[in-house]
Order: sequence, then C-alpha cells, then structure tokens
Amino acid sequence: MSYISDTYRRMSIHQIISFLIDGSGTNEELPYKDMLMKSCNSIYERLDNLYSKDVIEREKANADLSQALDAYEYVYMNLGMKAGARLIYQLLLTDEK
Repeated sequence: MSYISDTYRRMSIHQIISFLIDGSGTNEELPYKDMLMKSCNSIYERLDNLYSKDVIEREKANADLSQALDAYEYVYMNLGMKAGARLIYQLLLTDEK
C-alpha cells in the first residue's frame, strides 16, 4: 500500500513541473527565489572571473545572458500556461470511458 502514499507524495506542483520540463520528477522543493539564486550564481561568478579586468565586456556578457534567459522564461511561461489549460480541459471537460 506504500505506492498510494508515494503517489500522494508526488502530487506536488514541483514534481509536476519537473516532470513536464525535463522528465525527472525530482523531489527538490526550493522556494523559487532560492532555486533561481542556486541556478544562476555559478554562471554569473564565472562571467565575473572571465571578465574581472574588463567591466564593459562583463556587462555585455551579463546582458547577453540575461537576454537568453528572458527568452527561455517567455517560452516556458507560455508552455506552462498551455499545459495548465490542457490539464484543466482534460480534467473538467472530457469524459473518459
């Protein structure tokens, strides 16, 4: 009967998002702010180290990275909204036989 408890444990928004995005269904449930900080700090530190003597180039690299991340954010927000709408449609409006 533990499979029932395991199923309920996996019924979290973090599990569903993780599964939809990369198929992993990981158990890590960090607050969004912490997740972003954890994921972004290393690349910004790397850019700081690469361009430690050239502030203008570092700012350009940071701007390029931010532009790329904004594009990913836009695409994944749209995908998330569409996935949510489809799930609601399937849950509420389809009659499974």
